[in-house]
Amino acid sequence: MGLTGGPAAAAVGAPTDLKTANQPCATAAPGPYLSPVRLNDAQAVVLRGTFDRAGAGAALQADFQVWDVADPEHPQQWLRNVGDQSDEVYVQLEDNAKQLDGVTYAWRVRVLDGAGASSWSSTCHFTIDRTGGPAPTVSSAEYPAGSWDDASGAIGVPGVFTLTAASEDTVSYDYRFLSSELSDNPTESTVDADGLGGSATIRWTPRAASSHSLVVYAVDRAGNRSQAAYHDFHVKETRPAVFSAAYPDLGRSNLDYNVGIPGAFELTATVADTASFEWRIDEDGPSGTVPVGADRKATVMIAPARGGRQTLYVHSVTRDGTVHADRAYTFVVDNGPTVTGDAGQGETIIGSSRTLHFAPRAPQVEAYLYWLRYSSIEERPVEKTVVPARADGTADLTWTATETGVDGMLIQSRSADGTLSEPRYQWIRVDGAAPTVTRTGGDAVGTPATFRATTRMTNVVDFVATFNSDAATTRVLKPSADGSVTFGFTPTRHDHNYVHVVARNAAGVQTENGVVAWSATNGPQVSSAEFPANGTVRLAPGTFTFTPRLPDTTAYEYSVNYAPYTTLPARADGTATLSWTPPATGQFLLNVRSVSAGGTRSMSTRHGVTVVAGPPPAVTNLKATGGVGSAALSWTLPSITDLDQVIVRRSTGTTPPSSPTSGTAVYEGTGGSVTASGLASGTTYTFGVWVRDRGGNVSAAASVTLVGSRTTVSANATEITYWSMVTVFGTVVRAGDGAGIPDVPVRLYGRRKGTDVWTLITTLTTSSNGGVTYNHKPSWSLDYKWVLRDSSTHLGSESGARAVGVRADVTATVSRTSFALGGSVTMSGSVSPAHAGQRVYLQQNVNGVWSTVASATLSSTSSYVFTVTPSTRGTHTYRVYRPADTDNLAGQSDSRSFEVT
Repeated sequence: MGLTGGPAAAAVGAPTDLKTANQPCATAAPGPYLSPVRLNDAQAVVLRGTFDRAGAGAALQADFQVWDVADPEHPQQWLRNVGDQSDEVYVQLEDNAKQLDGVTYAWRVRVLDGAGASSWSSTCHFTIDRTGGPAPTVSSAEYPAGSWDDASGAIGVPGVFTLTAASEDTVSYDYRFLSSELSDNPTESTVDADGLGGSATIRWTPRAASSHSLVVYAVDRAGNRSQAAYHDFHVKETRPAVFSAAYPDLGRSNLDYNVGIPGAFELTATVADTASFEWRIDEDGPSGTVPVGADRKATVMIAPARGGRQTLYVHSVTRDGTVHADRAYTFVVDNGPTVTGDAGQGETIIGSSRTLHFAPRAPQVEAYLYWLRYSSIEERPVEKTVVPARADGTADLTWTATETGVDGMLIQSRSADGTLSEPRYQWIRVDGAAPTVTRTGGDAVGTPATFRATTRMTNVVDFVATFNSDAATTRVLKPSADGSVTFGFTPTRHDHNYVHVVARNAAGVQTENGVVAWSATNGPQVSSAEFPANGTVRLAPGTFTFTPRLPDTTAYEYSVNYAPYTTLPARADGTATLSWTPPATGQFLLNVRSVSAGGTRSMSTRHGVTVVAGPPPAVTNLKATGGVGSAALSWTLPSITDLDQVIVRRSTGTTPPSSPTSGTAVYEGTGGSVTASGLASGTTYTFGVWVRDRGGNVSAAASVTLVGSRTTVSANATEITYWSMVTVFGTVVRAGDGAGIPDVPVRLYGRRKGTDVWTLITTLTTSSNGGVTYNHKPSWSLDYKWVLRDSSTHLGSESGARAVGVRADVTATVSRTSFALGGSVTMSGSVSPAHAGQRVYLQQNVNGVWSTVASATLSSTSSYVFTVTPSTRGTHTYRVYRPADTDNLAGQSDSRSFEVT
């Protein structure tokens, strides 16, 4: 349809007061330039007009035609209903495919009234412009783009920036200046172009030095912004640098300095040819001028006249008289009091106190004021408390924590003239010491729950416990000797239950609430031997037993895997039994609820089980411990209900038996351990373990290997004297290759001669080469052997016996070594180890031959005495001899001589 055809004329007139995007109708192209995304939330051009409804019907339509002025033969038709009482025609052109970028469109509208139509309105025009184009360019002679090395201008020195468009339809520029030094959020400004597509000039004076950026967007006729242009430049620093350790900036303070105490401020020029610095503190503080040295520095001593935050303003004056920008250096003169005592503690437990000592840093202090700061969002009024000072200006405060939410304390001193110091912040936090409450029992309605509460608060006089926020249940409880309290409540309702507990001290200060919450069920108890909860079972029938917790239970409703509930009548005692055969393998969830005679339903009890087919699971945690000729095996049985047998077989070597019928039988039963006996020393054994169910299915094998071992023994002597030591050596090696077995425990045993009993002497761990060494001091003749057992990797073994004889130790002493013929001498001594009641023999050496001349019985202390009366003159030599017995080898004393004259 072209632009000329249409229905018969209607009674209404052509629409008038036409507007395109709320702009008056442009009867000539190109009309207003429009960017749909900037117009409204619908991001669409809105066309509208008005008409006179007089004589019109009830069902009217607005017929809009929109066309590309370059293609008028293919108009778009947009039909919209007109409201019953409306005299407005309206359409939103919401199809982007029909509103193309860069196209000029014409439009007109008429009113359709049944088969008739009004005349067409006038024709209006608009042009779609969706893009803002490329970024403009920025230039400045005073502040060209560049890095710090190219810094130009200075604070207070104005500059001119020229903005040049890259598009022919630019009408204005949006811009803003950014500074790395200033923290304020710069506002965006707009400047008009000097003509369509023209440039613009802006003047700007920096307030800071260092890095800056001018961000510029060109704005076209449709309001679209171009890509951003970034003009990055640096403003030369002309302000002096200021440093003071006495009065540092950034809110820090040096407590060695105070009002009236001079502090050094080091000033450094950043401008060449600086002659002096002029400085002042605020508008009414000290001021002065100081010359600059050859190093471009100067130091000025300033004694602040007051406490608190103040600003030092300093500027450079060059030799030509130029005054440069001020440096503003803000610092704090801290004349707040010092706080000591318990100031360094951590959190204060509610109800406890801390003592703070205040010392003045201002003159003539007569009192201190303190107030708390709180962490709550809610604004709280400041309540200051006065603490009188002593004559020396100090004061002590004992502060008790009575509430939580404290975020510190502020303390300031007050001088006699009413002057207040800077406040000192003291870190304080309060631990609310909410009781820790634990619960046992009470998982089901009607079953008692026991609670135990403890708190970090000290000197607690009672606990207050409330059940489910019911004041009628509140109980005041006295703590036990250990500070805890134990009490009980019985849940009478199902689902959510909770207990609140606070503790109080004698002053009435109470802790924060401690709470324990849990759900109590009134769902039935579910038990099953064949289908244990969360167990893995075989595919076989079984039963569930339901026991009620809901009073007057007459039936149960159950569902498996969320199928519809099935009703099961209860027996007279309220219980019921459900027989069930799993329909297949997989996971099954049984939901069961009780139903009372009155129709009340309990909570559901969930009981899950996994049903599997095929072989049963293998045993787990299979362990072997090697003994001598035996091995102790243990394992964990799988959680199945149709266990028939555990089968254990063994084979020699490191390869396990290939099946439950190969190798040598060790065990068949349902237990979790067995001892395999009859194992050959020095042989490697591997054990295989299988599980067989009642259906004859056999699990995969679990296996464990004990490597054969050999143990040897040797000693550094075969005979020693009592009191002496023997070194016993041992080695433990693998039977196959003879390699030493490190880090295994071996036991050294000893057997007393004439007995069959081996006694443990010590247990040692083998070295890296499998060796062990032990020094032993035996009292009797012994056989030694080393034994390896209780290894989780090796079969036990024991060495042969190594005999070591122990000679008795015989001592001898003569009463004198010279006497006349006719006299006598005694020879006495003892035998070790003790051999009371046994005989010893006195022997004399005559011409090199020892002959027994007397004997004596050892006393209860194993000692003896011989009396010798020689019959001839000359030298006489004697010794005492103890013959061998089962315990000890024979021993004799050293020879003793005396002279008879």
